[in-house]
Amino acid sequence: MAYILDKKVVTDTEEFSNQAYGITLPVQRGNSGYFSQAFSSFEQAKSNLRNLLLTRKGERLFQPNFGSGIHELLFDQATDELETRLQENITNSVNFWLPYINIDTIDVNMTDEMKDRYIAEMKVQFTVGNVYEPQEITFLVEG
Repeated sequence: MAYILDKKVVTDTEEFSNQAYGITLPVQRGNSGYFSQAFSSFEQAKSNLRNLLLTRKGERLFQPNFGSGIHELLFDQATDELETRLQENITNSVNFWLPYINIDTIDVNMTDEMKDRYIAEMKVQFTVGNVYEPQEITFLVEG
C-alpha cells in the first residue's frame, strides 16, 4: 500500500529553495542524500529533457513508446534530410512527453567521420512554460 508522505506545491522562490523537484538523471550520488536532486524547475526540466532524448524507444519498462528514437535514425542513410528528420523527431517527442518545454532551436552537428560511426552531437535550446529564460543542453548520441 502506498502512503503520501508530504505534498506541497513548490515554486521557484526563496521560500522553497530547499525543496527538491525530483532526482536528476543520470542517477548519481548527491550531496544531501542518496541521489542528486534538482532544486529548480529549470534544472529538473533539463534533466527530464536529457532523459527523454537519450532513452531508446522500448527501453523503459511498461512505457515502450517513451523515448525519442533518435538513436535509430542515426542508422538511416546520411542524406541532407537526416538533420531535419532528427529535429522533427526531437520536437515531436518533446511535444508529446514534455509539453511544458518549448523547443527554440535544435542544432545537429555531424561530420563525415561522425556519420560513418553513427554519432551526432546535438544542442537543444529551450524554455520552460511561460518563463523566457532560455536553457540549453548539449549531448552526444551514439547509434
